[in-house]
Amino acid sequence: MDILYSFRTRGVGAESVHISGIANALESLGHHVDFESPTGRDPRTGTGANPFSKAAAVSPLHAIAGKLPGVLFEFAEIAYDLQARKRISQRLSHKKYGLVYERHAFFLTSTSKVAAANKIPYAVEVNELVGDERIRKQPLLTPFAKKCDQNTFRNATRIITVSPHLKRGIIERHGIPEEKILVHPNAVESSLLMEASDPAPFIRKYKLDGHLVVGFVGWFVEWHRLDLLLDAFANLAKTEEFCHARLLLVGDGPLKGALAQQASGLGIADKVIFTGPQSHSKVPAIVRAFDIAVIPHSNKVRSPIKLFEYMAQARPVIAPATEPITSVTGNGLDAIHFGPLDPWELKDSLTRLAKDRELRQNLGAKARQTVAKSHTWTHNARHLLEELGLPPKKRS
Repeated sequence: MDILYSFRTRGVGAESVHISGIANALESLGHHVDFESPTGRDPRTGTGANPFSKAAAVSPLHAIAGKLPGVLFEFAEIAYDLQARKRISQRLSHKKYGLVYERHAFFLTSTSKVAAANKIPYAVEVNELVGDERIRKQPLLTPFAKKCDQNTFRNATRIITVSPHLKRGIIERHGIPEEKILVHPNAVESSLLMEASDPAPFIRKYKLDGHLVVGFVGWFVEWHRLDLLLDAFANLAKTEEFCHARLLLVGDGPLKGALAQQASGLGIADKVIFTGPQSHSKVPAIVRAFDIAVIPHSNKVRSPIKLFEYMAQARPVIAPATEPITSVTGNGLDAIHFGPLDPWELKDSLTRLAKDRELRQNLGAKARQTVAKSHTWTHNARHLLEELGLPPKKRS
């Protein structure tokens, strides 16, 4: 079966990981995926690419749109919907697709209408809703954005959300039947579970041998609250027992300078290692070098991809007790939780895990089992196809 995957984003950073994961999973189940987007590129060619690099402006359209003020940016999004109608219609007229899969975006509703008119199953993946906490400001044209969403959701054959909160929001705000909505937390590539990555090169490179390593992978941006992690690590590293500890920050972003300054002010600059941005293919081995993996902050909407990447590498995780996280690790056997934005609970959790090697090993082993059983992109793709009545095709 041929599948058309539509997305309007740049397809870099975490977005590319998600898009690539689902596309690869669908193809592993015997189908073929074509992409339709403003960039005209396959996001798998640069999975996890640094969204803050100059190269991240992957198309002239995104480069121009990124400089537009609020309402003009939204008019550009609306204009793309008109373009999408034409482009999707042309794609569907030239090739017989068995499924149209789309990454939801505000004001993007034409794809759902064209798929419905052509009687092709349409699945839309929703990562945020108007009115919820988000990185950017709420749309200025909020009523119109909600109307577009309502049209899209009504036309959809199935709706996929990454968190229970989003499912409830679609039901309560748009009156969509519950049975039409699937909750698929983020996941990892099945290949990550085939064999253990070797951390030795990174342990040597960053001189981590003999040190307790606390780690974070991601972008250095405000909403990840890395300041809380630095404070908690400083509290640990200033003790005699853990003066040898190291904090490995894997990634890049606009707050790197501020974080380095904070580390200096806390007296731990010599214990904090900034690796710089790393290719996504190297992340599993780097994570294997962690003794403890931390998610300093998340919210009620997000399903952090890093959670599953940590768990897949059998790393013990400390994470905030938000619903999307506890719905995956809430049995207390897969992770240590702390109250969101509670610095004291984060410090206590880090100290507890640092002192208990056996607990770290048990948490990591159980976390890997949980991911292998329920949280691979292939698991998510297979469930969607079953819900659509489109069973996997055996490869010849």
